[in-house]
Amino acid sequence: MARHKQPDVVAKFKGADKKNPQRYRQEPAKGEGEVGEAPIHLQGPARLAWKELCAQSIKGVLTGSDRIILEVTANLLAEYRANPTEFAVGKYTHLIGNLARLGLTPSDRQKFGLEKPKEKDEFEDF
Repeated sequence: MARHKQPDVVAKFKGADKKNPQRYRQEPAKGEGEVGEAPIHLQGPARLAWKELCAQSIKGVLTGSDRIILEVTANLLAEYRANPTEFAVGKYTHLIGNLARLGLTPSDRQKFGLEKPKEKDEFEDF
């Protein structure tokens, strides 16, 4: 299976856009609006999973365009939690993949390039 395309932000950080500029000419599409509340048809544990996923995501990452993948992920997470021993391996793979695409795994959070807090200079007070 082919690797997922590297986000432009990550490519610029690594310098890949200078090596192969033809790959990074287009401006990435931005999602519209807020994620909002869970869909009405999403009930019970899946609705709670939706709220949890929204609360744990990096602020500003999820948009209204992500509602469908967020719904699928919430359903998979609720199904996994209901009976983890009977959860199919294929579904587990999709769950982990969706979490990664939404920036909800440790390695994928690093791709969003959040600024580190400034370290206090010990000589700053002088």
